[in-house]
Amino acid sequence: MRGRFIPGIKGKFVLTAALIVAISSIIWGSWAWRNENRLLYDRLVSNARSMATSLRTPIINALVYEEMGVIEEGGLLDNFVEEIVANKDFPALYAFVTDDKGKVLAHNHYMEYGHTITDDLTREALMGDSFISRMVLDAVTHENILDVAMPLSIYGKSWGTLRIGISMKPLERELYMMGFKVVSFSALFFLAGTLLFYFVGQTITRPIQNLAGAMSEINPQTLTIELPEPRNDEIGVLQESFREMLERLRRSEGERERMVVQLIQSEKMASIGKIVAGVAHEVNNPLATIGTCIYNLEQENGAPNRNLDIIKQGAERIRRIVSQLNDFSRAGSLDLQQIDSSRFFTESAEFAKIALSKHSVRLVTEDDCHLSCPLSLDKGKMQQVILNLLINASDASQSGDVVLFKAYCKDSFYHIEVRDNGCGIQATELDRIFDIFYTTKQAGKGTGIGLAVCKSIVEMHGGSIGVTSSSGETVFTVVIPQNTPEVCSAEIQAIAG
Repeated sequence: MRGRFIPGIKGKFVLTAALIVAISSIIWGSWAWRNENRLLYDRLVSNARSMATSLRTPIINALVYEEMGVIEEGGLLDNFVEEIVANKDFPALYAFVTDDKGKVLAHNHYMEYGHTITDDLTREALMGDSFISRMVLDAVTHENILDVAMPLSIYGKSWGTLRIGISMKPLERELYMMGFKVVSFSALFFLAGTLLFYFVGQTITRPIQNLAGAMSEINPQTLTIELPEPRNDEIGVLQESFREMLERLRRSEGERERMVVQLIQSEKMASIGKIVAGVAHEVNNPLATIGTCIYNLEQENGAPNRNLDIIKQGAERIRRIVSQLNDFSRAGSLDLQQIDSSRFFTESAEFAKIALSKHSVRLVTEDDCHLSCPLSLDKGKMQQVILNLLINASDASQSGDVVLFKAYCKDSFYHIEVRDNGCGIQATELDRIFDIFYTTKQAGKGTGIGLAVCKSIVEMHGGSIGVTSSSGETVFTVVIPQNTPEVCSAEIQAIAG
């Protein structure tokens, strides 16, 4: 399309390589940042656990001494709390000690003394006997805080809990610096990798460009070309393949010319067949009249008549010639026979299973004619239609897909459906798939004759064949009269539609 940029092989290679490098950088950077985040967080929790564990026994002893009246109430606990907050290597925002009811006994903010703490972390710590940590967001400062709690219990008795709130800002600063380093390194790696792949792509595509230049100089009359020097790599294989293709094209051109001659001859024979059919039809009528007259003359005269014998012999000769012409023009005539619909379906289903045994699809058959109906048809040719449709359906299906072969009776017509769940047929192709030599299959896999023959056979039975298709489903429907093919084609088309 004019004005639309489409990258070449080199551009696609560089873009793909750059995308791979970018994705690799993002994955590595994300992993490194997450790993560092986890390590820093685990280290902070470990330090908090170590501090709380080291202070657990002294704080319990102080609580015991206070209860015994050995020391003054609160004094020693305040010292422990101040020691925690004053530690410059440990970014504690607050620290406090509660009794077994959650009442604050010591706090770095003296205004909190005597308040009862009832949050979930405190209740969980008072009920348990192991260290607890959680990440919370301060409602006032909107700062991330690591809130830890150490139960103060000994021999099954709870004396309270030690709570410490640790600022996450130092950790977040380290993570920010780590992220900056990761992004910088990833960007540098991306640029270096893209530049490297650009030069690699330039080296790879230069021989292809040379080959393309040589291909553009091909002589359309003789199909000859001067190729670059042979190579022992994939480009050399491509050059050799192109040379062989030109040789095949030269041979194909000769075959095409011969096929054109044969096609012209075939067209002549087809025209002759139509003329013969018309002539035979026109000759049969007067020939029948002549035969009747001969019979009447023989009855009237009674005695042998040499002239009548000569006329009779000539008429018989004409009849034989017309019969031979009819045989020539009716090479595809029907051999109609009466057959029950259930028997026809059963035999067709058995042939279908045999025909699709080498295909990787699953054939499902459904005979929905609840009351079997009589059919007048050429069994062999109709089974040829069914097998052709089933094989086309299996070719369009993936391995393991279901291909449905179904029959039912409706409005004095016998309906046959073949359904598959393949990729479907484009709407622009639906009107042409029954044309002779038109096929939707890949080159070399279809002739475009099968569906045209199917349509011819069905129409010879006085029926019709149609198709509906969408993405994921294609249905071919054959409609033939139940008893006789002499049915108005317009009526059949209306019912099939």
